[in-house]
Amino acid sequence: MATAFYAKSQTLVLAKDAAQYIGKNVTICDSVYSAKALDKLTLINLGGAYPKELITVVINKEDLGKFPSEPSSMFMGNKICVTGIVSDYKGKKQILVTDPKQIIVK
Repeated sequence: MATAFYAKSQTLVLAKDAAQYIGKNVTICDSVYSAKALDKLTLINLGGAYPKELITVVINKEDLGKFPSEPSSMFMGNKICVTGIVSDYKGKKQILVTDPKQIIVK
């Protein structure tokens, strides 16, 4: 029995260029400079520490249980690649992560 796999290739984008990809599904690789767990979400800042981050990875509270530990400490200080749709929130670029498979530690 043969099994077929479909892999959609992702566009690899530099964090500094995220604004050019609003609404697009991309992969961004960069270092985690700061991260914070809040009541309703966790924020992971790539390319610089808040408020000078280039893009923020956003993980909502309802998705935190899918991770083996708190993502803000799990990824801090690592280089990660995150795949998802780039959006703009109050002038800041972000990617919403709903599944741990969207983030790979390099």
